[in-house]
Amino acid sequence: MKKFKLYYDKDLEQDWLQKMSQDGWAFKNFFLGVYTFVPCQPGEYIYQIDLLDDKNKSIQSFTAFMEDIGVEVVAQWYRWVYLRKKADDGPFEMYTDIESKINQYNRIKNFFLSFLFIESICFIVEFSAAIRTENPTLWLFTALIGLICLAFLRIVWKCSFKIEQLKREK
Repeated sequence: MKKFKLYYDKDLEQDWLQKMSQDGWAFKNFFLGVYTFVPCQPGEYIYQIDLLDDKNKSIQSFTAFMEDIGVEVVAQWYRWVYLRKKADDGPFEMYTDIESKINQYNRIKNFFLSFLFIESICFIVEFSAAIRTENPTLWLFTALIGLICLAFLRIVWKCSFKIEQLKREK
């Protein structure tokens, strides 16, 4: 089965993959918002999503390490890695202490801040071109880029909020 979804929140996406597993569908692959699932025993897998520290980090060494601890790397999209473990093997949580969770959300926030910066520059350029030319197509692209900027800003804000919540828990 294939499903199309766009997620901008790692936690919501992870929860959705868990629900699909509970419903008897194992996540198999991801490409441009299209998730592929295959039948499985309900609740067979526990999923986690992680953002690799460094884009140059070897996925092979990361995969080998994960396999050594009984975790399967199901899919990878740029620096995002989709992981799963058999539920029968016990609980599965990548980050268990508050400090590592804060570091994870900081990585995610900084990742999207860089894209927000680039998209903001594109928005300014597109906006100025739309004003100069009064071309409706350029206004459409300006609005589209503006929506992308808002989506990235929302992710950055949510990560900042989660970081502040975790800091208060310390």
